[in-house]
Amino acid sequence: MNGGQTFTEASKGVPSCHQSGVRSVRSGSLLSLATLLVACAGPAPRFARPAQPLDQTRAVQVIANAFTAEGEPPSAGQPVLLGDNKFLTVDVQAQNHEYGVAYLTHTELSALGTALPPRDPAMGDALQLVSGLGKSANVRILVLHDSDYMYDDQYGGSYQASTITAERKLERDVRDFLVRAHAERWP
Repeated sequence: MNGGQTFTEASKGVPSCHQSGVRSVRSGSLLSLATLLVACAGPAPRFARPAQPLDQTRAVQVIANAFTAEGEPPSAGQPVLLGDNKFLTVDVQAQNHEYGVAYLTHTELSALGTALPPRDPAMGDALQLVSGLGKSANVRILVLHDSDYMYDDQYGGSYQASTITAERKLERDVRDFLVRAHAERWP
């Protein structure tokens, strides 16, 4: 020891075995703690998947298939006058009868405005039927809102409603309409 330095003063710049061991323990503890936190974190948070309605083209295919399954040849629908000089486009119509189905998007609903009677909230999930005016007065139309046929299965494995579920609901609603039309012998 040079110039009267004590041993402890001379060793301040050099880590002792005890000091480096403490650093190793601290580093190892932090690594273990981080590993433990990651392992015990649980599943990643779930986010709501954006739902979307069935595409109109696909919906028309499902509707036409339901007509065929019920023994009713489908044909392209005709515009039907509702009121306020606004026309409702019927997507699929029975070939030899005066009834059909209109699958309406949000844009189409907005364009029709008050010409289309609102659905009665007291009726719950009941199907909405409307008739035309003038020469279309005998035409009965099942009005389906695209917002009733939503799905969210295109975005990973966790979802609330599948495309198949939405299509089956649409098919069921159309079949219910056709069963009623046949039972009541609509023109």
